Parts: sequence; C-alpha cells; structure tokens
Amino acid sequence: MLKLELSDAVKQLKKLHAKRVFLQVPEGLKTKTEGIIAELEEKGFEVVTSMDPCFGACDLKQNEAKRMGCDAILHLGHTEFVEKTTIPVVYSPLKYELGENFEREMRILKEYLIDEKIKEICLTTTAQFLHYLPQIKTEIEKGKEKIKVFIEKGKRTENGQVLGCNYSSAQTKANTIIYFGDGLFHPLGIHFATGKKVIIANPLELSARTLEEEKNNFLKRRILLIERAKEAKSYAILVSTKEGQNRMDTAEQIKKELEKKGKSARIYTMDFISDTALLGINAEAFINTACPRISIDDYLQYKKPIINYPEVEYLLGKKSYENYKLELIY
Repeated sequence: MLKLELSDAVKQLKKLHAKRVFLQVPEGLKTKTEGIIAELEEKGFEVVTSMDPCFGACDLKQNEAKRMGCDAILHLGHTEFVEKTTIPVVYSPLKYELGENFEREMRILKEYLIDEKIKEICLTTTAQFLHYLPQIKTEIEKGKEKIKVFIEKGKRTENGQVLGCNYSSAQTKANTIIYFGDGLFHPLGIHFATGKKVIIANPLELSARTLEEEKNNFLKRRILLIERAKEAKSYAILVSTKEGQNRMDTAEQIKKELEKKGKSARIYTMDFISDTALLGINAEAFINTACPRISIDDYLQYKKPIINYPEVEYLLGKKSYENYKLELIY
C-alpha cells in the first residue's frame, strides 16, 4: 500500500519558518489533494496548490511559487533532483508499505539467485521502495551462499535510486542488476543503459524474472520509430521549459547537425508536451529533448514519429543499432 507521511515535511517547513506553502501534487495523488491541503492547514500553513500536471522532481514551479507569494514549495511523491533552487523546496516522497509481502518476495528472490548461481548483484529501485534497500541487502547477504550486494551512489539520486531519465546508480562492477519494484519502464532502461542482465523482483506480484521478450520488443519498437523518423525531411525539435528538463543547447546542436544533412529543423518550446500541443506544426517527425518517457511510454499518442534526442545519432548513422543504448543520464 502506498503511504504518504507528511510529518517530516511539516518539520522541515516549520524549520524554514514557512507560512505560505506552494503545494505540488503528482498526477497519481490528485484525488487526495483536498485531504492533503486540510492536513497542512491544520498544522498552521496557508496553502496555494498547483493543479498543473506534475510528472517528477524535474518539474518544479519556482517562478509560480514566488509569484503567489509563497515561502517554500512542498513537492510530493519525489526525491530531490534540481540541485540549485531560488526558493526552498521540501520533498515528501511516497512509500510502499509491503507488510508480509516483503518477506515472501525475499524468499522468492533469494531462491532465484541461488538457483541461477548468481554471486554478485547491484540493487536498484524507485523512490517508493528506497527505504527497503538496506534491509534487502542484509537479507540477501546473510547465509552460507555468500552473495555480495552493491548499492551504488548515482548522480543527483539517492543510493540505488533510478529515475526514468537517470540510471547512474546502476553503474556497478556486478554483472547482474536487481530492480526491486513493479513495471517495465525502469528495468528496460537499466538494461539498455548498462548492457547488463536485469532481474525484476516484483513485491506486488511476488515474482523474480528476467525480461528477455520485453527487451527484444522494446528494441524493435525503437528501431522502427527511428527508421520512420529517418525518412522525414523536416523536424520539430521539442524543448521543455520545465526547469529540470530544459536542454536548449542540445536542441541547437541537433538543429545544426540536421541542417548539415540537408534537413529542415525548427525548435519549439512548451511546458507540457503533448500531441494536441503540436497540431499546428507541419514537421514530419519530432525530436524530444525533454523527459524520455514522452517518446517511450507515450509514442503511440503521437500521429508522427517521435524519438529522444540521443537517438538522433542512430538516425544520422553515427551509431549502429547493434550497440543500441539509452543514456545513463539524460
């Protein structure tokens, strides 16, 4: 069960002497907004709530918070990502409480590692399960099997944490990486960023498995998209104005490279990238320099091919599909 605990955040806000708080709520928590506001008001805060979409810690509304006269931002559901801010930011990540499922998943995972004769692993997860990593390490390392567990420090992440745009904590000397959590996006990202074997330990499904079929399907989809984009004569390079996603320098460089190849390329900026926001653009393909999930999770929502900016190197023939990789850090 997902749990939001505001007590630590309240302590930090009081330490900052914040009176008016700018609240940012992720999409999955929007139905809980009224209760969250009421809890903060009971603690003596005046709350101004942003109802714009919020998809990650890269999406800080600092200018909006200052315009609303707020003393601090309370950002729910994520851990710190933007290193320098112009207004104090307090983060309150969601946590999964697994109960008995944790012990069950540990038995399943340990049996899998023993059966596969795996002796070294690196642990990774998302913010919701981070609090379990030290306990997982202890559980796996104890016993006669002598399995070595690494929890690596990434760049701008907590130890062992992966994001959709940051797999730096999966850099490890271990040949096998455990992703503790649910879903396929992050374990696929880990594999294609590192080239290493990834095992999904899913405590919600109580399973441990590799992702061989999913890896092949993912790669086929990316190649098909890049090949479709390669046929275009004109490109729209999309730049997000979100503070943690803005890559104007990258967009300008891509524009120059495409124009050298005789292609037409223009740069378009927006806060929230969506297919409807691009309706007036006549380009034949889109190049996304913002969150990579836009063109990986949501590519079917776009009527024209949309690829991520590192994939331009494959489009231009600088890299071979045989060595297809995602960036460790976007």
